[in-house]
Amino acid sequence: MKDNKSLTALINVKNQTNGLFTGGKDCVQFNGTDAQLENIMKEFKQNKHLFLNPIDKSICHFLADNKEYKQSKHYDTLAQTVLILLGYEGQAAYDNGDKKLETEVLKDIIIWQYMNQYARKVAGEKWLKL
Repeated sequence: MKDNKSLTALINVKNQTNGLFTGGKDCVQFNGTDAQLENIMKEFKQNKHLFLNPIDKSICHFLADNKEYKQSKHYDTLAQTVLILLGYEGQAAYDNGDKKLETEVLKDIIIWQYMNQYARKVAGEKWLKL
């Protein structure tokens, strides 16, 4: 595979968070330190623009090929992890009263969900048709 900054950034999220989230479908817990979470979030915020691009289908194909799209069977997919990190970012924006950032994060969540749905389609899974 050619050098792809978006895939590298996304794989780095997986490597940084590997094993740090546990739980089930409805409840996920972070099992790292505050310092680990702070470092993860700092790098995530710096690099998310590289993979939150619905035009770059390489991300969707990567999620599909590696079964890392969000699915009911597994809570610990890369797609779910990114969604959790976006949730942390959105909650922090809300808690700090930063409406502009909160709006940006909500847009990012919509983009990520769209990319996840496209990955499901590529993988041959059912996806919502509007």
